[in-house]
Amino acid sequence: MEALSYDSEDYYEILGVPRNATKEEIKRAYRRLALKYHPDRNKSPEAEEKFKKISEAYAVLSDDEKRRLYDMYGKAGLQGQYSQEDIFRTTRFDFEEILRDLGFGDFESFFERFFGGFGRTRREPTATLVEVEVSLEEAFHGCEKTIHIPMRVPCHRCGGSGAEPGWVEKCPTCGGSGQRVSHRQVAFAYFTTVTPCENCKGAGQVIRKKCSNCRGSGVLEIIERVTFTIPRGVDEGHIITLRSRGMLDPSTGVRGDLRIRVRMMPHKVFRRDGDKLIVELPVSPSEVATGRVVKLKTLDGVVDVKLSPNNYHKPIIIRGRGMPRIDGGRGDLEVRPRIQLPTPLSQEQKEFYEQLSSVEYGLMDELRDRIFSN
Repeated sequence: MEALSYDSEDYYEILGVPRNATKEEIKRAYRRLALKYHPDRNKSPEAEEKFKKISEAYAVLSDDEKRRLYDMYGKAGLQGQYSQEDIFRTTRFDFEEILRDLGFGDFESFFERFFGGFGRTRREPTATLVEVEVSLEEAFHGCEKTIHIPMRVPCHRCGGSGAEPGWVEKCPTCGGSGQRVSHRQVAFAYFTTVTPCENCKGAGQVIRKKCSNCRGSGVLEIIERVTFTIPRGVDEGHIITLRSRGMLDPSTGVRGDLRIRVRMMPHKVFRRDGDKLIVELPVSPSEVATGRVVKLKTLDGVVDVKLSPNNYHKPIIIRGRGMPRIDGGRGDLEVRPRIQLPTPLSQEQKEFYEQLSSVEYGLMDELRDRIFSN
């Protein structure tokens, strides 16, 4: 990519503004000079070079950081920091607005014409976003899913032109620009009006015979079958990107990316918190009192949970048995014991609990006496 021009001319002098000029004053100066020196309006031999200089000056002075460097060090302060491509890339939206308003086309055509384009870069087409429900088991183990989504794709017969092969040509009215530009001067004001070409409706091309496959639209509506992989450990909001599998972008003529956003479905037993799995484990009073080891079925096998009468109200952490992480490793499993009486009880079981209660009541009365004696 070409470097910045390195001559003795000052950017403020090129635009004809003082060094303390505001952004709005710089913008007005550039608009006035662009109208005067754009080669489409000014056919003098030096017009193009002058137009390139004022565009470069505006690209620098309209950006706060580049202007700061220039004010401190001159062009030498920009040479090691920015290429010409970088200078214009960061201010492209200002140029886009000004050039379209003045009727000189879009930014891409402007840069391509006067500065050689952005190398291999191009405007990225719009991505298509869809949401897919994923179960906890699918996120835990990873899986392959298939979805069917409506898509607009280029017609294979006409390649997206909308015309029968060999039956499309550049619009003779606008010369392929897709625009109709008119100029009008009132007193000291000069007005430029840009409207879509009435002949081609802004397309820049005219179709002499419509494509028989897409009926001139250039696109086909299809239901596309898309298969993709859910990696282990995905969580809510995770994006899976499939390159060039999205909707056709009319402004670029190519398909954008397909972005699949994961939406996690709730699980009936386990709750997820990042890479941690949380489960409530029903236990009986006697299991807690005797410190029983309970078998717990998880998403990938059975684990032993050792109950304790001393801290049954606290979570039991089992390391490395939680959710897998996409980048490797696993989180923890948090088991929360919840005391629950077994129901329903048979007559024999009720009699057993009544016998147990006669002992338990006495023990609990003694415990309460010790606690509240003071």
